[in-house]
Amino acid sequence: MDRPAEGKALVSIRSVLFPTDLSPESDRAFDHARFLAQRFEACLTFFHAVQIPDHRFAHWAFAHDHEIWARAEKHARECLERRAETLSVSHRVVVERKVSVAGALLDLIRSLQPDLTVLATHGREGLSHLLLGSVAEKVVQHSFRPALCVREPSHGCALPYRRILVPTDLSLASRLAFPMAALLARAFGAEVLAVHVVPSPSLATLSGIPPVEDQSLPTESAVWSFFQPDFPGLDVTAQVHTGTVWHRIVQVAEVEKADLIVMSTRGHDSLADRVVGSNTERVVRHAPCPVLVA
Repeated sequence: MDRPAEGKALVSIRSVLFPTDLSPESDRAFDHARFLAQRFEACLTFFHAVQIPDHRFAHWAFAHDHEIWARAEKHARECLERRAETLSVSHRVVVERKVSVAGALLDLIRSLQPDLTVLATHGREGLSHLLLGSVAEKVVQHSFRPALCVREPSHGCALPYRRILVPTDLSLASRLAFPMAALLARAFGAEVLAVHVVPSPSLATLSGIPPVEDQSLPTESAVWSFFQPDFPGLDVTAQVHTGTVWHRIVQVAEVEKADLIVMSTRGHDSLADRVVGSNTERVVRHAPCPVLVA
């Protein structure tokens, strides 16, 4: 299969969607949305959904409380328009009243088809997470578009991205994230850390994955070679680890002080994953830095 010439990108960032709930976490995500939109001269769309009660409860949604939603909508629009004034690229503000914030956002993503959605993740844990999930994870699961889930690194500001961690299981599916990772690495002169994690024998058995003997583990050279067709001319360092896949990825990101993780999602791999989420979802939930799911 022919590969692109060095420096020729397979993907581009021409439109960025920034959903916000006006929280401090969303303010930090805005820094990334603005940074990327201005770096790639992309159009930035602000989106806020004012959550209203279900229309079936008319005494809440359409009586005197209607004025509350109108004031909330006006306040949100004014806040976003003030932020938009700081931009040097084209932009627009979308504020809607919706029963479901996640549903409204997914509808907008399907309509706009943005090249990248940038949003904060609050890292909800425990029973509330298992029952409700988070808006960020619903976007990752159901939008089928690249999404940057922002949590500031424990070691400081991630901008600009200088170290990009790219996990791979050496499958074609994992390669889906490579074009976006290569685009960002080339744009910011970043080092690419290619990480392959082999589940330990007991974990592989639980996940229905054939165990891999130590002597047949992929070498770092093999992982490096797997990356080269998609990262020509870039600084790529390969690592091979064993253990729990998502946990090892998070550990490497912490130790290597990664500014960004870029990975694909393969859906749910086992019965356990259906209960607690896929490796990608768990990395999004626990990573010490922003995670871009492509």
